[in-house]
Amino acid sequence: MPRRFAIALIALALSTSAFAKVKITIQNTNGPGVGFNDPTPVAPVGGNTGTTLGQQRLNVFLHAADIWSQALDSNVEIKVDASMVPLECDSTGGVLGQALASNYAANFPNAPKADVNYPIALANKFAGTDLTPGQAHIFAQFSTTIDDKTCLNDGTTDSNWYYGFDAKHGKDEDLVIVVLHELGHGLGFASGIRPDDGRYLANNFPNAFDLNVLDNSTGRRLTQMSAAQRVASAINTGHLVWDGPSTKAAAAKLLNSATALTIGAKNYFVGLASFGPAASASVISGKLVIGSDAADTAGPSAFDGCSAFTNAAAVAGNIAVVDRGSCNFIVKTKNAQAAGAKALLVIDNKRDTCIAPGMSDGGDTTSVITIPTISVNALDGDVIKPQLAGSLNGTIQVDSTFRSGADAAGNVRLYTPCVTLLGSSVSHWDVVASPNLLMEPSINTDLAHVLDLTINELIDIGWSTSSQAPAEPLPPTGRQFLKRGH
Repeated sequence: MPRRFAIALIALALSTSAFAKVKITIQNTNGPGVGFNDPTPVAPVGGNTGTTLGQQRLNVFLHAADIWSQALDSNVEIKVDASMVPLECDSTGGVLGQALASNYAANFPNAPKADVNYPIALANKFAGTDLTPGQAHIFAQFSTTIDDKTCLNDGTTDSNWYYGFDAKHGKDEDLVIVVLHELGHGLGFASGIRPDDGRYLANNFPNAFDLNVLDNSTGRRLTQMSAAQRVASAINTGHLVWDGPSTKAAAAKLLNSATALTIGAKNYFVGLASFGPAASASVISGKLVIGSDAADTAGPSAFDGCSAFTNAAAVAGNIAVVDRGSCNFIVKTKNAQAAGAKALLVIDNKRDTCIAPGMSDGGDTTSVITIPTISVNALDGDVIKPQLAGSLNGTIQVDSTFRSGADAAGNVRLYTPCVTLLGSSVSHWDVVASPNLLMEPSINTDLAHVLDLTINELIDIGWSTSSQAPAEPLPPTGRQFLKRGH
């Protein structure tokens, strides 16, 4: 039996989403005066009519539950034990939320497959009855620390929770999006295999999720591998994919064609920015030139692009190149743009992912950006940087043979950084997807209140829908964390 969160069941309040296809009930497990019961007066915002901080928070949960309830069909009520509590956070990043299915069940009446663990809400749907009566089916916690001035406040940008329903969150964190993400994990977007040692987490059975996870470099599914092979696949960046038919069909319509940086005969698949013109809007060719800037308080490196470029004449008309770090991506782009660059290439400085990072505006929604920004991972940067001393030309263009975030066969890539990240590896979509997807491991500022490919993944594991969507060690059920950082 999995352990539940250590949360006090005090002043239990029950609220149910309206007009549900499946009834989803949010059970408030916060104590008096905190979380959902915080009496701090607030003004209504973005369609959320709550007049206290606690009521606005609970209204967000009900709104997110309504979105999910309209998408899924089940005759069995889904109960969510939810609370808002202080979670880890500092000026550069933090845990926004965490959630898990309260239990998994196998070999129950009407189970679609033998010896497969299904999240309890889905198992109940198949069984036609509540297999764990009197218990919640999803446990979820979300951060109150985000509203603390010490959290996600880098001195220039201070992010708080946005409690509106209209997605106009600006620089703030949209709680509706985070709740949608975490409920997705509780409904079945979660592997049942530890990515660090390859063992099954419960009953020595895989989760339903694991049946559609394929390593396209070996042709084996997770369920066909040894523990050691599963560990290797969890860090096989770009090669672990989801091959469920509903997701594959939807991805072909939803995902954009992949954008590549071509240098000589080699294509580097790149990360994209959520701000400025799309890098795929036109073919951009030019010399790659280091963008030099002062090593000052804005950024301690002369290669970080955090201050005005000191070699604007060399950068003008070319593709500027800078390192990641020290300031927001949009600051680097503004400095490259001011120097006359036609595009900006950011080389990642993080070696624990091997994935070209997606780039957000850091809450700057007013700057006018006229050039595209792309990124490459640190390993690709190691290849590119030594060549910059010479005359190195590159072209940014669309590779129409690939969808962004999918492999050559159209299967959607899962998040497999080259260093295992418990709570993130495998159980998320890859961050290279464009447009950004709800179930990526970190929140993106351009997400809307939609379920995108998440609903298709749930269809692939056995959920039926009322409408098709547009195209710390883990505990036994696979606890998932959604983080935000620069």
